[in-house]
This record gives sequence, C-alpha cells and structure tokens, in this order.
Amino acid sequence: MKKLYIKSGFFILFLLIGQFVMSQSKEAKMVAATHSYNNLKYKEAILQLLPIVSKDSSNTKAVEMLANSYRLIKQYPEALKWYENLSKKSNLKTEWVLRYAEALANDKKYEKSELWYRRYLSMVPSDRRAASFSKADLNAMGKESSWTVNYLNFNTSASEYSPMLYKNGLVFTSNRFYSKPVKYVFGWNNTPFSDLYFINDKNNIKEAAVQSGDITITSTMKNGVFNDDNTAPTANDTKIVGVYDRKVYTSVVVNSGAEIAPLTDRINTKFHEGPSAVVPEGIIFTRNNYFKGSKRTSKDGKVKLKMFTAKGENISDIVPFPYNSDQYSVGHPTVTKDGKLLIFASDMPGGSGGVDLYYSVRLDEKGQWSRPVNLGRKINTEGDEEFPFIDDENVLYFSSNGLAGLGGLDVFSVKLKDLQPVGLPKNLGAPFNSSYDDFGVAKTGKLTGYMSSNRLGDDNIYSFVKKEFGIILKGKVTDASTGLPLKLASVTLRNGDDQDILPLNENGEFEKTLAKDLGYELRGTLKNFLPERRYIGTDGITKDTIIYVPLKLKGINDIQKFVIDHCDSLKKVFNVENIYYDLDKFYIRPDAFNNLNKVISLMTKYPDIKVVTRSHCDSRASEEYNRILSFNRGESAKTYLVKKGISGDRISVEYYGKSRLVNDCTDGVDCSEAQQQMNRRTQFEVIYNGINLALIDCK
Repeated sequence: MKKLYIKSGFFILFLLIGQFVMSQSKEAKMVAATHSYNNLKYKEAILQLLPIVSKDSSNTKAVEMLANSYRLIKQYPEALKWYENLSKKSNLKTEWVLRYAEALANDKKYEKSELWYRRYLSMVPSDRRAASFSKADLNAMGKESSWTVNYLNFNTSASEYSPMLYKNGLVFTSNRFYSKPVKYVFGWNNTPFSDLYFINDKNNIKEAAVQSGDITITSTMKNGVFNDDNTAPTANDTKIVGVYDRKVYTSVVVNSGAEIAPLTDRINTKFHEGPSAVVPEGIIFTRNNYFKGSKRTSKDGKVKLKMFTAKGENISDIVPFPYNSDQYSVGHPTVTKDGKLLIFASDMPGGSGGVDLYYSVRLDEKGQWSRPVNLGRKINTEGDEEFPFIDDENVLYFSSNGLAGLGGLDVFSVKLKDLQPVGLPKNLGAPFNSSYDDFGVAKTGKLTGYMSSNRLGDDNIYSFVKKEFGIILKGKVTDASTGLPLKLASVTLRNGDDQDILPLNENGEFEKTLAKDLGYELRGTLKNFLPERRYIGTDGITKDTIIYVPLKLKGINDIQKFVIDHCDSLKKVFNVENIYYDLDKFYIRPDAFNNLNKVISLMTKYPDIKVVTRSHCDSRASEEYNRILSFNRGESAKTYLVKKGISGDRISVEYYGKSRLVNDCTDGVDCSEAQQQMNRRTQFEVIYNGINLALIDCK
C-alpha cells in the first residue's frame, strides 16, 4: 500500500508539473501574440493567434484580437468569421456590434448589416454612424449606376493608390520594389514601405484586363526582415496611410508599356511616403515622422504621419508643414488649382472621432498656411474621413467609413461654398464604390479621372468615366371631354421652394429637363376647369429617360361652379389642422387625436365629402427613404380614420417625401428641431362635389 501511494504521488506530481508547463506555454503564446498585436504587427499576430483559438475558441481576448487584426489588414472575409464568433457572446461589447455590422456590409449582406447597425444605435444612440446606416437603402446604393470603372495597365500585385496629376503624367503611391532586396518591412502586414512613383506621360496609361500573368514577382527571401535598425513600427494608430498588400517580395517587374520611376530620393525615404498634391512651389506630400535622417515618435511610441513640401530646384528642398506634431498625424493633402486652399486629414485632438478633414488657407507667396480648421460635422463623423480631393468647381471628394456606404471606405462628394458644405455629402454609389475600400480620387476632366480601390484584394488604381444621361418631362394639356389642346392653361412644376412655370406650345405641349433623385409636383390649371395635380419622382433612374405626363382638365358643371364661387366659406367649414410626427417615425402621436377626430366628425356629418391625406418629411435622408416614410405616415392617418368607422373608399393617400417643405430647411441647412418638425406632417384636403378645395384659388 505504501509503495502504491508513493507511485500515485509521483504520478500526480508528474501530471501537475505537466499541466503547469502547458499552462505556462499557453500563457507565453498569448503574451507573445498580445505583444505583436499591441505593436501593430497584425500579420505576425494572426499567425500566433490562430493556433490559440483553434484549441480554445472560448478565449474571447484572442478571438477579438484575431478579428481586429484581419480587419486592419483588410482581409474582410476572415474578419467577418471572427466578428460573427464574437457576436454570439453573451457579454457583447458595443465595438463588436459595430465591427460586425461593418464586416457584414463588406460581404454585401446589407439587410443583416442594417439590423446590427440598428442594434448598435440602440446601444450608442448618440453615434451618427449607426443612424446614417440604419436609414440608408444600401441595396439601391449598390445597384449599377452611371459610372464606368476600369482597371489600368500599370497596376501590380503590390499596392498602387492615391493618384495625383503632375506635369503631363501621374504620381502615385506604391510599395513596389525594383530589382533590390527588401531591407525594411512594414510590420503592420509584412510588406515593404511605400514610395512615390511617377509616370511621365499619362497617355501611356491604358485600360487592362486583370491578369496575373502580366506581373512577375520574384523573391530571394522566405520572410521579410523587420527594420534592421530596431526602430518601432511606423504604422499610424488611426491608419491614415495603409498598405494592404498580403505578399512579401523583393522585386516587381511590370509589363505595362509605361515608363515608371521612383520620384526623387529627396522625397522617398526608407519609411512611408504617401498621398500628395501640387502646390505653386512644388509638391506637398505625406510621410512618416522622419526628417533629415531622424525618426521621432509620439509619447506612446508610435511614428505618426506628417506633411512636407518639396520645393526649389528639382523639388529637393524639403520643408515641414508648420502644424505637424509628434503626437498626432496629418496627411493626405489636396490643394485648389489656385494654390490658396489646402484640405487634409488628421486625427488631431478636438475632432469628431477618428480621422477628420481640416483646411488651411495660404497666407502669403512663401507658402505659409493658416492654423487648421475642422470642416465640421456635416462632413466629419465618429468614423474616418480621409483622402480628400477638391476639383476646379470646388466639389470636394473624400472617403469615409462613418457615412452610410457599401462597406469599408466609400467615396462621397459635396460642393463647398465659402468653405462650407452645400447640402449633405452624396455617396457616389456602385460601381464607383464597392464593398471594400474606395478612395484617392484625381479628376482629369468634368466626368473623368482616376481612383483607388482594394476591391480585388490589393490596392489598385482605376480610371473612371461618368456617363451623362438626361431625364426629360413631356406632357400635353387637353380638355378631358373633347381631347382638344388647352394652350391657355397654366402648368407649374414644383420641388420644395423651387417652382417653374412651364410654357405651352400651340398644341398645349410642355417639356422640361428634370434633375435626378428628386420629387416634383406637376399642376395644371385653367379658368372654368378643375385643377389637375400629379406627382413625379426621378430617383432610381440611371439612363436617358422621357417621362410623359398628360394633364386632362375637366370642365366644371353648375354644382361645381357653385362650390368655386363659395370656396372661401367652404374652406373655413372644412378646415382641418395638420398632424405631426417624430423624426423617422410614422405612428400617430397623442397630440394628433383632436385633429383626426375633427376629420371624423366632418366626414360623419357630411357623408358626401372625401378626404385626401398628403404626407411629408423633413429633408434629412434620401428622397427614396422619405418617399416611403411619407407613404407610411399617410397610411397611418388613414388607418386611424378607418378604425373609427370611416370607409376606406373615402380616403386617398398621397405622399411627397421631402419635395414640399414649408420652410428653407433643405439638405445641409442648419435648422432647429422645431423648424424640422414643421415639415414632418400630414395635411388633410377635402373633396366636395368632385372638387379638391385646396386646389381652388378663391380669388
């Protein structure tokens, strides 16, 4: 028995020692993975984390780091897999919910993405990103639109992005290397650092099919060597510059037919150089915090981004931007054609969230700039706004993951007037945007240019062309009973506060070019005829279209003439006040009961009258979204009346979206909530003896 106990003791001790060693080994692996992750070496962290989660999928910290790492190196399908794992945890973090919603959008699962954005909104009601995405029609946004996008012949399996027109050619950013070993590797994703390259004649840039055979990649090293001078990784913690290539290579041979060479060595260094712009004295460009052979870091050990101006002979004199900082990043410059306005991206303190857009004004001919000013919350969000480009017509193009889009970074445009946005930024839609990252616009003409995207896995540069199309309204005003033209009729077309009187020819015909994605009210009137009103919407139209709307006016009879002659008194009898709605809602509020009950009393007392509900929205959100919302508001009002005993046949529902505002609170105008409330309404119009009293001008 004693021997047995002794042997058992040794066995138990052996097991305990083994378990202790295994525990220590697991802990050491987790420590190593966490160290790589915290030092922004995400590719390395993934290789360390995968064995950990394969043995223990309940290790939430490891799964979280793995999901984030895949997202940050832009491997979205893998990120989705691990964020889905996190979404099933009982103790959901708000960040997991947001990232899962984003990953679902990257995978084009827009309906499910919207549900998770709504869940995030319920957890963080103040975050405008969730509200923006939850209201957007991403499926409609993803339909083919008026853009043609083409892959170009100088792309490689390395990264090419952020094109800039320069002289007669094109400058772009790339981490390609020509016939020399990779000495320094970017720890974020184990790829070479990026430099600026120059194609001296953009006529050599051609459209090309995506063929891997066009590109030769050779490597003499199995793995990239991390910075051999033991410098810290140069990734910026807000990812202003991102190189998302998945390969490590030492040389790239490109069969493009274009003469491509690195820009001067005075600009290119052993660290990142990135997006650039032309200024009167030369080029302003983005670089890691590296100047005159010296690298500087922030207090937390990160190498941020700075802007520099290359000027003088052969652009060899490098001058730092006066508002650079070791503690935050500035980069991605764009400059107006006259060189007087600079717009750039920064994560400096005091912004809206992640990376914001700022502007500086040129103060003198020496290139001095005013202190940066944030472009404001109509453009900047809690997410990232970056890669700006301003064209000759003061239209600002930029990328955002905080405004509603198709996934990743999407390109938006907004007109600037006096350094303020006119209206709200507009998503350019597919195929300009994709479910991946789309950014770095450079326009070559009013409808043409270049842009960057990693929709094929790596960053590439594409050309784009916008196909113009026209939407034309045509119609004819006739006598409903005889069919004869009524050339003396008055025809008006209205959108919001804008109203046009359309001229008629001898045949009573009219014609007008319409803007896309808007709603219009068309009305025809003539003395001794009943007015005719029609609604026209142009949202969703993407090709040349003619909309034909006949206006057939009915002559009035004796009874109707009596109504018209007494319209003042009749309008007073049948007057009903509007009812109002909460933002984005269509339920009937308690404060609407009295007005609705008055409608019920009138319709009960006068069984021959009918009612038209005309419902409206404020200007926020898209035309299509508001059209549906206004329809639902009209249906809610009708349902209330029907439940109280009024026949549904006596109630017509008309809905106008945001086309009939009662004030100047159009897109982008800064209005109080009380002013916006006036537009979220249902009006009631009474039809008496076949005449809509609201359409009659009593004078």
